[in-house]
Amino acid sequence: MRKLALTILTYFVLCGVLTAAEFVMIPTSAPENRNTQFWYRVPANYNKDAKCEYRVLVYFGGRNTKGTGEINNKTWTDWCDKNDIFLVVPSFKNDDYWQPQRWSGKALFEALAEIKKRYNICDDKLLYYGYSAGAQCANLFPAWKPDKSRAYVSHACGVFHKPNVTMKDVFGLLTCGDADRQRFIINHRFISDYRKQGINVLWKSFPNHPHDVPKDSTYLAQAFLEYYHKLYACDLNHSASIPAPSSKILYVGDDLDGVIYPAGSPEAKNVAEDDRVYFTSEELARAWEQSAAMP
Repeated sequence: MRKLALTILTYFVLCGVLTAAEFVMIPTSAPENRNTQFWYRVPANYNKDAKCEYRVLVYFGGRNTKGTGEINNKTWTDWCDKNDIFLVVPSFKNDDYWQPQRWSGKALFEALAEIKKRYNICDDKLLYYGYSAGAQCANLFPAWKPDKSRAYVSHACGVFHKPNVTMKDVFGLLTCGDADRQRFIINHRFISDYRKQGINVLWKSFPNHPHDVPKDSTYLAQAFLEYYHKLYACDLNHSASIPAPSSKILYVGDDLDGVIYPAGSPEAKNVAEDDRVYFTSEELARAWEQSAAMP
């Protein structure tokens, strides 16, 4: 079946104006996804003559999202414009789509290949973000192809990949409301399993939040993804040198009270193990602490 690349107008509900979005249609073998739309949005300042490629953020919404809300989410479209990032949103439905090895992973990379025919995107070293069922995709997809992934954020996730050393160079952040109790516990277990392998995954819970998306979780997700997008600018310019990220712990966060302490300080030593968050970057430590203090 022929793949279609179309340009359409969609209604931007949040600010009440029309915005142009595009999509590719990818045929699959999955019964409820015979023709799957992959929405994408070109950053406002895209330059077809730029020497560097453009980063891609793959955004997975909640279960069975059609993608129109995510591709028109002003908080994320503004962030993508600021960072010159392409926003790609799949419209998966059922068929265990969060398991990329079955069919959805192949469909995603076929969609990226189609987009790359028209725009100068980097179709590897991807960024991922997801909420709820989308959060499952946001960590299962990079675990399926870690060599094509740079960083991921999973918010309110209930299904994770099995922690493994192939993910040591893919940076992860987990966030969850502490009133989303079952997922809260699953997140803690996942982080503990990664720490046993000597791999650090950042974590932040949000007090009294159930299965929702607090604005401060989005703030932290964007700060985290922007940090690694910029740190690894070499992904987009293959002649640039690859940075050597520090493994030195600079700060310890206390997830219970949302405060960071210098590593080795008496306050840091007193943080309970289950509440510890380890930072090798002051920038991310400050963003984490600021997100805890947002109203």
